[in-house]
Amino acid sequence: MAVRKWAGILILSGLIWSGLGAVVWGQSEFRVVNEPILTLRTPDAPSRLRSLEQRFQEILSQATSPQLQVSLETASPEPPATPSSDPQPQSTYIFLNGLLLLEVTPTDAEAHSTPQSVDLARVWGDRLQTVLNQNQRQLFWGLGLPQQLSWRGQLYNRADQTAVDLGRFITDGSRIQDRIVYWEIPVGEDPFGFTYKPVLPDPPPERLFLLNRYRQFVPYEL
Repeated sequence: MAVRKWAGILILSGLIWSGLGAVVWGQSEFRVVNEPILTLRTPDAPSRLRSLEQRFQEILSQATSPQLQVSLETASPEPPATPSSDPQPQSTYIFLNGLLLLEVTPTDAEAHSTPQSVDLARVWGDRLQTVLNQNQRQLFWGLGLPQQLSWRGQLYNRADQTAVDLGRFITDGSRIQDRIVYWEIPVGEDPFGFTYKPVLPDPPPERLFLLNRYRQFVPYEL
C-alpha cells in the first residue's frame, strides 16, 4: 500500500445511546465480500457509510482491470494558532485506484483510541488491500451481471466461474436485461451449420451465457 503527501458489500448500522436515552454517536460497519474492513463511530456514521459504499461501487465500475491499489494521503498540517500551540490534528484520505474513497478524521482516530488519523487509516487501508487482493475474481467477474435470468419460462442461476471459450458460443441477438444472450453449439454438431443462421433451441438449453466486462462468457445454469 503506497502512502502519498492516495463487489455480490454489506453495511451494518446502529446507534449508541447515552444513559439519558439520547443518541450520542452512530456506528456502521463496512464489509467487502462479507469481510469486515472498518467501523465508523461518529454521529454521522450511517450517512458516511452510504457514501462510502456508493464510492466503492463507482470505483469498481470504472476499473479497467481487477488490480486495485489502495493508497493514503495525509493533509498538510495547519500552522498553530500561537507559537506555543500544538499543530492541529489532520485528516488522512484513503484512495482506491487514485480516487478518493474515505476521509479518516481526527474524530475517527479518537473514537478508536488511535493517536492520529494516519495510524487508523493505515490499519483500514491494509485490511482493504488484503481483502481486495484475495477476492479479485469474486468482485469483478460477475460485476454488473444479474444473479438470475428468466428466459422463456425457465430460471437460470449464475455459475461461480467463467466458461472457457472454445469458439462454440453463438447468438441470434436475443437480449435479456439489455444484454445479448449466448448459448453453446452442442458437442458433435457442425459449428458452421449453426453460425450461418443460429436459432435458439426450444426448449432452451441447460446453460446460457452472458459476456462480462472483460469479454468472458459467464454461464447461467438451470
